[in-house]
Amino acid sequence: MSDNLLRIGTSAVLANTTLLNTTSNNIANINTEGYTRQRTEFESQVLGLGVGKGTTERLVSEFTQRQLRRDLSNFSFAEQYVTEANRVDALFSNPANSIATGINDLFKQFQIANNEPATLANRQLIIGSSQALLDKFNTLSSLVLDQENFVNQQLDIYTSETNGYIKQIANLNLEIASFGTGASRPIPLDLLDKRDLAIQKLSEMVEIRTLDADNGEKLVFLATGQSLVVERGDFNLVSLRGDPDPSERDLKLQLSNRISVERDIDIDKVGGKIGGLLAFREEILVPTQNRLGQLALSMTDAMNTQNRLGMNLNGEIGGDLFKLPITSGFDFASNAGTGAVNLTIEPGKGNSLPPNDFLLTIEAGAVRIQALDSKGEVITGSDKVVPVAAYPVTINSADAAGDLYGLEITITGAPAVGDQFELKPLSTASRTLQLATTRPEDIALAAPVRTEFTVANLGNAQIEGLTVTDTTPATLPDYGFDTPAGLINGPWTMTYVGGDTFEIVDNLGNPVATAAFGSNQYQNLFAQAGVDVGFDFSVTGVPSIGDTFSISFNDGGFNDNRNGLALSALQTAQTTRLNPLSAPNSANAVNFNQTYADMVSLIGERTNQARNNEAASKALLDQTTAWYESLSGVSLDEEASNLVRFQQTYAAAARIISTSQTVFDTLLAAAR
Repeated sequence: MSDNLLRIGTSAVLANTTLLNTTSNNIANINTEGYTRQRTEFESQVLGLGVGKGTTERLVSEFTQRQLRRDLSNFSFAEQYVTEANRVDALFSNPANSIATGINDLFKQFQIANNEPATLANRQLIIGSSQALLDKFNTLSSLVLDQENFVNQQLDIYTSETNGYIKQIANLNLEIASFGTGASRPIPLDLLDKRDLAIQKLSEMVEIRTLDADNGEKLVFLATGQSLVVERGDFNLVSLRGDPDPSERDLKLQLSNRISVERDIDIDKVGGKIGGLLAFREEILVPTQNRLGQLALSMTDAMNTQNRLGMNLNGEIGGDLFKLPITSGFDFASNAGTGAVNLTIEPGKGNSLPPNDFLLTIEAGAVRIQALDSKGEVITGSDKVVPVAAYPVTINSADAAGDLYGLEITITGAPAVGDQFELKPLSTASRTLQLATTRPEDIALAAPVRTEFTVANLGNAQIEGLTVTDTTPATLPDYGFDTPAGLINGPWTMTYVGGDTFEIVDNLGNPVATAAFGSNQYQNLFAQAGVDVGFDFSVTGVPSIGDTFSISFNDGGFNDNRNGLALSALQTAQTTRLNPLSAPNSANAVNFNQTYADMVSLIGERTNQARNNEAASKALLDQTTAWYESLSGVSLDEEASNLVRFQQTYAAAARIISTSQTVFDTLLAAAR
């Protein structure tokens, strides 16, 4: 009997010692990151002779653990997105950086100059406001560029950390698999904790899925299904490559056994901190930079175009006020040819430029241009195919049925069929714009043409609605403007010959145009005559036969502000194209201030939405964390209770041993 009591007591003491050790270990590691609460369970010995084999295991739910990783990825995504978006939102909500303020100030100076067009000081204020506006564009674009560079630096850091976790998981898999799965060699629980912690850290960087292998390894995959950690310690790494634009890096999967082989990753499903950075770049940074560039180019091109239609203070046809940049296309690494692409905005076509990047593809006998969305994917229905016979070649809207998105593209070298180039005319535009002149005299406030009626006219007809559309001699070689100042063989004389017909001759008596109307509505005489001289007008009132009017260059018209008023009207003109799929008309265009307001509104809307997503994902993560901790976390109250309980059972077990000793001593005494 005493033998059985000793056996039972000894096993009970050893079992409670293990229980006390397990409880003490839980308490000691309460602040250890990644530690999972442990529990020791025993089997009863056969025939009721004490405690049998004990097993220490981790208290963890695989389902809860997966939920925690998923929610952690979602929260990390939202938190990273909000952190970056807040910077841009604060940047554009600062009134000191407002482009709208600069635009309004510039057009205010135009209005002041129109009141006294001959005053040089007023024109100088226009030059100053123009430079101040360019400085605002430069400042905002540079700050956005700084954010882009910061995103690239963060991607480098996060990619390095991600690869570190991948390697750590693969190494821990090898260590765990080396212990086998038999009962004789249990896996060290600390290795399982370290592996779970590494997987959890990896889920902060990217969204992942896991599977259990038969040998105890954890197989890890991206949410897109591509493998990161496979069996026998093999793993793949993530890397960053920019193709074709080296400054815009995309996530790639690099095979561990063949590092030269890379696979694309769907960045929309990456998740985690890396996914948050990529989504922020895609949804806020790139659209903001492109819209800034679009606004800068469409506005400066519109002002250049209108200034060229006027007469400056030197009595000459106006020139450009702004110098538009020339950019180069980015060639893809897979290109087989030696072609190169340069592009700029076709003069007068800035209103055709949508807020997009473009893809140029070399085809057999043609070039295809397609608009890209913010993800870099082709927008269906945006194709423009331009026939090309040989290279080098320059193509523009005239080669694409009047709409090549405002681009003038020059292709040189020897491109091969299938070669592709990414065109980004907007990404650097707002930082590279410059003033084409700093002379206030070059601002063309006057109209270059004036009309006068003859005093001896018997009718009451007058010329109204004079509109200038083209002052370029090259496009109007026969009759039009003679740069820098004058009309070809001007002045011209217009005579009403009766029958609702007007004849216009130059100063040599050569006919310029004959406009015959079927009624007394004399609208747009040159258009009616089928002649393009770069300007047009209408006649109101009732002319008498023989009434004449003179049409001449506006010599000495320095107090004229007709073109200045047209320049001022650009502030509310719908000159910024909204999307590439519809024609650039009033239904698909807004004015400058609306363009900027839409851009700021887009930033604010997406930032606010991201904040809501962050709050929702944090609440869900807190709930899942509490659920996970309720099983796997160490509770001091519970462990303290267990410690007291196991101390009591240990003392009771020791009492059993003491009792067996007393019984044994009694038996020995009786035998003597």
